[in-house]
Formats: sequence, structure tokens, C-alpha cells
Amino acid sequence: MRGSGVERGQVWRGRVRGAALAVLAVIGTVVVSPQGQAQQAQAPRAQAQQDPALPGGFVLSSIPSGQASGDLTDFDYLPDGSMITTGKGGKVAWVSTTGSVRMLGTLPVTTVQDLGLVGVAVAPDYETSRAIYLARALPGSHNNWPLRLSRFTVTGSPPAGLAAEATLLTTTATADVHAMTGIEAADDGTLWISIGDAADFRFEDPKALRALDVDDPRGKVLRLNPDGTGVATNPFYDPADPGATRSKVYASGFRSPFRLSLDPASGAPILGDVGYNTWEEVDLIRPGASYGWPCWEADTRTPGYRDMPGCAGVGNSAPIWAYNRASGNGSSVTGGVFYTGDSYPQRYHGAYFFGDYTSSKIWTMLIGPDGSLVRAPETGGFGRGIGGPVSFDTGPNGDIVYADIFDGSIKRLGYVDGNRAPTAIATTETDAATRTVRFDASGSYDLDGDVLSYRWDFGDGTSGSGMRTSHTYTPGDTPLTATLSVTDALGKVGSTEFAVVPFNNSPELTLAAPGPGEVFGVGEPIEATATATDAEDGALPVRWTTVAVHCRGEVCHDHPGEQFDGPAYQRPFDDHGDDTELWITATATDSYGVATSRSFTARPDLRTLTVASSVPATMTINGVERNTAEVTVGARVSVTAPVTAADGVATFESWSDGAPRARVLTVGSSDIELTAGYLTPIDRRFGSDPALRAAIGAPTGAENGDSAVRWRDHANGRMYWSPATGVTSVAGAIYRAFLRLGAHPALGVPTTDEQGRPDGVGRFSAVTSGAALYWTPGTGAHLVLGRIKARWDSFGSERGFLRYPITDELPTPDRVGRFNHFQGGSVYWSPATDAWEVHGAIRGRWAGLGWETGRLGYPVTNETRTPDGVGRFNHFQRGGSIYWTPRTGAREVYGAIRGRWAALGWERSYLGYPTSGEFAVPGGRRSNFEHGFITWDARTGRVIDRRY
Repeated sequence: MRGSGVERGQVWRGRVRGAALAVLAVIGTVVVSPQGQAQQAQAPRAQAQQDPALPGGFVLSSIPSGQASGDLTDFDYLPDGSMITTGKGGKVAWVSTTGSVRMLGTLPVTTVQDLGLVGVAVAPDYETSRAIYLARALPGSHNNWPLRLSRFTVTGSPPAGLAAEATLLTTTATADVHAMTGIEAADDGTLWISIGDAADFRFEDPKALRALDVDDPRGKVLRLNPDGTGVATNPFYDPADPGATRSKVYASGFRSPFRLSLDPASGAPILGDVGYNTWEEVDLIRPGASYGWPCWEADTRTPGYRDMPGCAGVGNSAPIWAYNRASGNGSSVTGGVFYTGDSYPQRYHGAYFFGDYTSSKIWTMLIGPDGSLVRAPETGGFGRGIGGPVSFDTGPNGDIVYADIFDGSIKRLGYVDGNRAPTAIATTETDAATRTVRFDASGSYDLDGDVLSYRWDFGDGTSGSGMRTSHTYTPGDTPLTATLSVTDALGKVGSTEFAVVPFNNSPELTLAAPGPGEVFGVGEPIEATATATDAEDGALPVRWTTVAVHCRGEVCHDHPGEQFDGPAYQRPFDDHGDDTELWITATATDSYGVATSRSFTARPDLRTLTVASSVPATMTINGVERNTAEVTVGARVSVTAPVTAADGVATFESWSDGAPRARVLTVGSSDIELTAGYLTPIDRRFGSDPALRAAIGAPTGAENGDSAVRWRDHANGRMYWSPATGVTSVAGAIYRAFLRLGAHPALGVPTTDEQGRPDGVGRFSAVTSGAALYWTPGTGAHLVLGRIKARWDSFGSERGFLRYPITDELPTPDRVGRFNHFQGGSVYWSPATDAWEVHGAIRGRWAGLGWETGRLGYPVTNETRTPDGVGRFNHFQRGGSIYWTPRTGAREVYGAIRGRWAALGWERSYLGYPTSGEFAVPGGRRSNFEHGFITWDARTGRVIDRRY
């Protein structure tokens, strides 16, 4: 069944857009080699801070943007290859495929600091909707500037203006930085938006904490429908309120997310987040994840913010890459795009290109299907001195293109060695009476999508240029050989030679073929007829030739097909895989070798195959990693979902229609949408454990984390997963204490679920740091860890005389040591003394003397039984002890008096146990004992013991 031309136009939009990008790349270009030598100079070379340094074979070409130096902020392409650009000052420009510029309008904006008109995206259905999206900051009062995302209609053809502004999203910048900077219009019609925290950078601004609040759009990546509502698959979507902010949030915890794009393999967003004082980072975004700002910068807790109450227990998803500003690599990262072409060297296939405009550098890195870093960015940069990249896009056959704010131009990064030569095709028509030959090169093409320049050698010593031209020859009877040479933007040349006989009429060929609006499914017949006559030779035979042009996305290559003679072409449209059209040509050649050709294109009846997943995953369609493809009706298509999703954790569960993970389908008459379901270990345990579900309650947020640690909040607790612990949970009062104490960033991941104690009263949770939280109804939940926990454990933990903790581990007032109080005593630790317990009357006496800040300092023994079996004692750090018996109570003894008592044999001496603490007497100090006393003379230092 043949489809309509409208259908074909829609499904071919993506490829036309990509190929037409090259139309811009040649107009007024300057092609610069890695050494900075100008190879082509159709316009003055742009000013730059330094000559670009690029790997061998790579070249930069500059094209106009219509925006001034220092004002260019963003750009995007219309389906016909023309371009929309934006300037910080509010100008929206259209740049035609010939390089001419027309201003479409100037929008009201404020331009202080980062603010202005900074983002543009063209709607995927632009051919019918004429819609574009713009992000800008409007005029407002100081620290109260409106931020707005709007849809506009482009008027005129070619574009002449903007109309019908519709506001999709608004918020407010309470500082002059970190605004709405990223727009990505996805092929499925949804919009991805990145917004900074809009907080002040000059000091630790508590407003930055709203980056963590899913009910505030600032500091977020949002995903919207074209009407501005949230997408139903967003992690915090509220079906009762699709317009709520949380319904729009995809991920949180960003400071200044500058430029966002989508991984063509997994569909996951990736962005650059401009740092605070130390780190620039690139984040691969997972649904519902928090990237930690302002409590974290990269994977480091942020000085100044980390101690704010709002940062207690805040986790972080680590960046896929970060660089320290001190490295000299720059201080304002610009998120980039993935290279999808095949003309660059293999090393760069599938690589992510990104930059930093403050250092004039570009880097590349490779990211694995599981979201891991396969190849780190180049130490010194892939490219240096390349201008100021502030927005990246893909160009001809996937070439990297970026906006250079320094000179206000668009830069294309080409690779000469991988650039394919164009194909030259010439046709002629001869008027023998006037000896005038009309030359036509419109059939020539370049598979890289480049615009071509044309040069004709007429064969008589003269030449001409242009796609079409004519030449009148002088009298003569000699057939001539003419040459057409076509040259692409990077200097590759294709040529063809053909016969020209000025006195001979060209053959006349009539072609009856399918019209440009007809499309074909697999197996449908392609039918055409052609007849040819010649004024001198009469009827001529017709030769048919076929070229199959196969495209995957923007990358195309051709396959010469069959050739045969005859008046008719009758062949079925074959399944060539993906998006393939046939270029079919009928040619008649006369006795002088002069040929006339007529061509038509048999285009596929395409449908869009979209493969989604519950979390980003690298899908494979017909052996290529991608999540969308244009496929022909009737074609067989293989689709494979990976076992493990891009997060490295979630594993395949099922397709939405129950098909096997690796499947083959036949394309029908409608677009196809498939969804692969993935479950994380947390999902699987929650779904299979009724007791856990009852204890922890329903999920209240999305799963966060990465391949090292993942967690999800629930109504009464939190679930965790790590490779070492598996899935565990923490709930109730222990969970609340866990959060209060810093959660897993401070304590580690729970190693088990909350468990009961043998006494049937208490409960506890252990964590990977070696600490544990204990709870009873009477004590609440408290943390024990480190050497204090080891000492407590040595006495049997809560089963020993100390019983349950009644405080967390806390710093001592002197800020030297740490302690826990327990129901039956305390354990004190310092670096100099280690951890020792003290309890009962001895502890009471020590407390009365000022604890560790008193005369005795920290304990250096546990409470110990005396050798006579009657008393108990603790020794302390500063040469003192406290001794206790039932008849004497607890008494301290220290210094020289303690030394004399020890020399006499302690409590086994004639003195017995102390019955007082040390006290002042005339001329010195004294301690009383059961059977005597010891005095110390301050004048002589003598120590004397006496009986009563």
C-alpha cells in the first residue's frame, strides 16, 4: 500500500534536517586546519584568542549566526537546513541556507550577569506546527527577575517573524545567575528543560537548598509535554495534578546545569553543571536522582553548605566526570552531544563531546552502555584555542557543531580524511541550430550532506560555474569531452567526463514514474516507463540504473544496484533495512555518445519505531545502539533490550507486550512504541516481601543513587542497595535517627534490615561503617560506633551491665574526645587513652569532679575489682584514681598522695581505702583513709602517712 506525501514528509524530517545542516556550513566559511592555516577564505577569518590546536585531520569551519560577538547564546536547525539563533540581548535571527540573515524579532529581556535570551529549540513537528521554544529572563526588579519558557509560531515562508507566544513555564530568579539555560525538543514531542538554582554565588545562599525540593522548579531537570504539563512517566508525577511542579521534575540537585542533550543510545539526559568554587562536572541523569547541590559539589561535600541543617542526610549521585578548576581546564563547563557519524576516526565513534568556554577547550569521553566511564577525557583537551563553546549540536553525517560566543559564529568540526568525495552527475541538452548546450548538475550529491560548488570545463578551453549554466560553441564538427567537478566544504572533489557534440541534438527522453508524494512498503511494486528518440538517430534504447541510498539517522551511504535495458522498470520495493530510498535513472545515449537522463526516487513508506524503557537503557535496533529509528512498512526489524539498564543496576523484567527480550517484528501501518520494563534490586525485594512492605510503607519518591549505592524513601523508612550488602532497609525511629546523623554519606549503608534483640525489647540496625543504631521504647534510637562500640561490645552490648545507649556518640566539651552514655554507665574515648567504661558511684564521683575537664582527665581503665575483692576502681589519665567500697563510697586520690598510698600497697596497706577526696590543710593537702591519713607539704614536697 502506498502512503501519502504528508506521511513521508513527517518521517523524513530528521534526515533532511541533518543533511541540510551542511548547506549552512559552506556559506562564508573559513576552514582552519589544526595549524591554523586558512584553506578557504570566502569571508574574513574570525578573530580568535589563539590558533586552534586539534588532532591531525580535524578542521574547523566558521559560518555566520546573525548574532554579534559576545551575544550569541544558542542555535537550532529548521527542517530545510536554515537556522534559528538567539542573542543574549533578545534578538531572534533566521539564517538561510545561503547565509543571509533576517531578524525575526527582539524580545524583552534583562541581561544582567547570566540572564537574557539563552535557549532555543525547534519543535519536532515544525513543518506543520511552525513552533519553536525560547527560554529567557524578562525585565524585573532586582533579584526578582521572571524566567519564562515560551512557545512561538514562526510566521512567513521563508521565516519573517514571531507570533502567538504561549507561556509553558515560569519561575523567578532571585539572583542574577543560574537561570533557565537548556531546552531539548525530543522526537517524541516532549521537552527537556534545565534550570539553575537562581541563588546567589557571592555567599552561601540558603536559597540554593531549593535545588533539592521537588516542589520548586529551580535546580532541576524537567520533562514537559508540549502544553507545559508534566510527562506521566516522570518519577514524581502526580496524576491528580499534572501541572504541579513535582509532576514535571525528572531529576534534582543542580547548581547551574548549562546545556543538556540526550544520549541517542539510551535516551538518558546528560548535562554540564557549572561548579561553585572547585569542581566542574558532567552528569548522566537518572530519573528521580538527586545530584546533591548545594550539599555536594561533584562528589565532595561543599564547604559552607555541608553544615547547614538542610544538608543533613542529603545523598548525592556522583558525576560521570569532574575536573578541578585548579587544573587550568576552565571554570564553566558546557554540556555537549554524542558523535553519531562515521567519518571521524573509530576512537570518536559514539564519543561525548563537551567543552568549557572559559578555557577555549573541547574534550571527548566514552560512556559505556551501563553509564560507566569507558574512556576519560583527554588530559590536555581534544581541542584547544577553539573559541568559546556555549552550545553544541550535531551536523552533517553527525559532525560536531557549536556556537562560539567569542566571535558570534557557528563552528563545525570536520574530519578531512573521513570526508567522502561528492558524486558528480551531469546532464546536457543541445540546441544544434544555435550550437548552445545547457548543462545541469542538479543530480549531483554528497553523502555527508555538504553544500557543493560546481565547475564546468566545456572542452573547448573555456569554463564556467554554477549548478546550471549554458555555453555556445563556435562552429566545428568535432565532438568534445566536457568535465564537471563538484567540491564540498572540506575540499573533496568528485568529477565526471561526458561527450558534448554542439552540432548534434541531444536525445529526447520521456519518463512516466511515480510522483514525489508516493511512498512504498516492502514488496510493493515500483513501476515506470521511458521512451527515447533522437533527431538524428530516431528511436533509442533506454538503460535503467539504480542506486540504493541507505540512511541510519543522519548518516547515509549508497549501494549501486542493478542495470538493465528496456522500456519499463518493474521491481518490488525491497527490505533494505531502516530508511532506504532508491534513486532510479533512465538514460538514452545517441550514436555520438551524448546521453540524456531522467530520474525519480522511490521513497520508503516510513513509520517511527520508538523503544522506551522504565529507566534509561541502551536499546539496539537492527544492530545499532539507539532508541528510535525510521523503518519501512513491511520490513522485519530486530529489537534487543539489554539485560542491564544504563544505571548498571536495574535488570530487564519484560516488554510491555510480553515479547522476548530479543525480538523481531514486522512493521505495520502505524508507528510503533515499545516499552521495556526494568526492575532494580530494590524494586524486586519490595515486590516480593509482604512483611517489608508492611513495615516500611509505600514509596514516597524515586530511587536515587548510582551503581555503588542506591536508595528509595518510603512512608516509614528507606530501602538501600549496594553490591556488598544487597537490599536492606531502615525504618521507624532508627530511620529518623539515621537521617539526623547524616544517613549513608556519614554512616554507610545498612547491612541488614532492622532486627530485634534477644531481650525482646530493643531493636538495632548495623551499617557498613561498623556503627549501629539501637532503640528501645525508653531510650529512643542512638548511634554507637568505632572504639566506643568495640568497648561496649566487649561487655556484651545491651546484654551487659551498660545496657542500651541513651545518647549518640558525642564530642566531649574539651573537643578532644568522644563519649556515649548508656543506661548503666558511660564509655569515654580520646586519641591518647582509647575507650574505657566508667559507671556507678565512681562515674558519679568523676562527674562531680568535672568529667574529663577536671583534675583526673579521661579514664585509662575500665572499672576494675580490687585485689582484696572488696572494692572497685578506675584509673584516670592525669595520675589519679577513684576507689569505691560499700562502706567508704567513691573517693578520688591523685598526685603525690596517690603515689605514697600506692607505694604502701594501695588498699591492702595499713591505711585501707580512702574515705575522703584530697582537701586543703594549712601548708599543704591531705587525704583521709580508713585507718589513717596522708599529707603533702607544699613547702618541702614531703609526703607523710600517719595512723589515727
